Amino acid sequence: MSRLLVLILSLPFLAACSARNYTYYLIEPAPQKHPALKEEGTLTRPLGFGSTTVMKVRWNDGNLITEVDVPVLATGQRIVIEHGAGSPDVKTIPATRVVPPPPTQADASLVEAYRARGLRIDESAPEVSITRARSLMQQAVKEGNYPLALEWCETVLQRYKSHPEFLRAKASLLLMMGERDKAIEIYEQVEAIESDPEVRKKLEELQRQRK
Repeated sequence: MSRLLVLILSLPFLAACSARNYTYYLIEPAPQKHPALKEEGTLTRPLGFGSTTVMKVRWNDGNLITEVDVPVLATGQRIVIEHGAGSPDVKTIPATRVVPPPPTQADASLVEAYRARGLRIDESAPEVSITRARSLMQQAVKEGNYPLALEWCETVLQRYKSHPEFLRAKASLLLMMGERDKAIEIYEQVEAIESDPEVRKKLEELQRQRK
C-alpha cells in the first residue's frame, strides 16, 4: 500500500519534468532572444525571384564609417548587420585617415541652400557635416598640414561635388602643394559654377605663368 502511494505521488512530478526540455536545466535564467531576430506576422515577398535590388545601409559614429549593400531578398528574410571589424574577403571602402563627420542640425540650412541652387549631390556618398568638415580643414591649414586639409575638403566634395567654397579650397590647397595644373583645372571648374573676382584674378595669373 505504501509503495503504491509513493508511485501515485511521483507521477505528477515526472509529468512536470517531461514537459521541460534539457535546456531548462542547463541555463538559468533562460536565454532571451534578440529583438532583431523575432519574427512577427507573415513576411512579405516584395520582389520576384532573381532580383538584384539592394538597399544601402550606412553607420557613422564619428570614428568609423560602414556602408553595406543589403540585398532585398524575394524570400523576405531578415538580415542582421553587426557593426565591427570587417573581413579581408569583403569589399570595403578605401582606407583614409579621416571619417566624414556626421551631419548636425546646424548643417540643415546649408544643405537646403545648396539644393535650392540646383547643384549636384551624390546621394550614394556618405553624409557629412559641412560645418564640422570646414572647421577641421581650417585647423589642418593652420597647422601647415595641407594633405590632411585636402582630405577633409574631399569628405564634403564626395557628396556635394559642386560646392563652390570647397572647390576653391581644394584648388588653393593643391596650389600650395605644388599641383599647379590641377589647381588651375579646379579653379576653372568652380568659376563656371560661381564666379569670384579674387579667384578670377588668381586664375588669370596662373594661366599667364603657364604660357
